[in-house]
Amino acid sequence: MGNRAIYCLVEDGSQTYFYAHYGANALSPFLRLSQALEAQKELSEKQTVAEILGNLDYDGVYQRKRLNDADMFFQNIEPEEAREYQKNYYSSGILEMWVTLDLDRNCCTLEYNPNCPRYCTMGTYSIDLDAGLKNVRRLLEYGKEQGITDFYKLLAIYQDSTGIGRRLEDSRGSMRLQALLESPWAAETRQNYRAMFQRQEEAEEEQEEMEER
Repeated sequence: MGNRAIYCLVEDGSQTYFYAHYGANALSPFLRLSQALEAQKELSEKQTVAEILGNLDYDGVYQRKRLNDADMFFQNIEPEEAREYQKNYYSSGILEMWVTLDLDRNCCTLEYNPNCPRYCTMGTYSIDLDAGLKNVRRLLEYGKEQGITDFYKLLAIYQDSTGIGRRLEDSRGSMRLQALLESPWAAETRQNYRAMFQRQEEAEEEQEEMEER
């Protein structure tokens, strides 16, 4: 199924768009950017962050020659395609997040799609890139010390430590409550109560008529 997200990288005034099938979470933006920046330092030839991000595999390793799309974390999107993705984003819940990594302004914006029921109350978060990257470095150091390499375990730690985990749980609670309110059981219960109140009102009216006589 995946956790679909669109990433927009702003670098030297230019925008590059990527689709990430498993990128809709709070950790991946900083983790992948961190991997790209590390690769940039090690490469002998000059490469932009955009070029490196587009060539990261799922292990975060830079591939000089792209593997099949199924083996790469990002898929490049042309600007014209990005506009269509954006329309879909605001009209459905298929794409779960829109992430902007703005290197020029040192800012990351995490936008959770309100059309996706479990993110209905999440909203948008802006985080300094420097702070986010620092947190990821600390997380990876902690994971190494504890022998934790599984991404989803690291994600859970990251979300709990940043408070996003609590917000996600609150949002999912709102989704469950809304689903309950819209369920057949709730509709039947409301109907039963309306019928009960109506019978009560009719009984009171009959009582008043009898007293008037």
